[in-house]
Amino acid sequence: MSQQLDPIQIARLPYTQRNEALSKIFQMLLTLDENTVIKTMTDVLNVLASKATDEEYKNWCESGARIISMYDDNVIKTILQLRAKAVSNLPKNLAERDAKIMSEVLQSLDPSIREKLMKNMK
Repeated sequence: MSQQLDPIQIARLPYTQRNEALSKIFQMLLTLDENTVIKTMTDVLNVLASKATDEEYKNWCESGARIISMYDDNVIKTILQLRAKAVSNLPKNLAERDAKIMSEVLQSLDPSIREKLMKNMK
């Protein structure tokens, strides 16, 4: 699955197209088993953290956060837990870059989206 997914190309798409593409990706990921989701997320984050510009990485994360926030709390919590497991598989320098980018993205989001995501990170 992750072999045909180019997160940088998706991150470069115009806002609406990027959101549509990520929405389809999340819908598909929710049908897969946990290990496959973690591996796919790890692969995607590895590419973004090692090769994407800050703007591309933020585009991906912002669209992803907006889409995730539309799900029910239990789904949001599951997605965020799987993402955290994926980040834990990254080399330290890439995990640190991910944390920095995610922090910036969270601060830039509409407060209602940020609060919904933050309460499900606990």
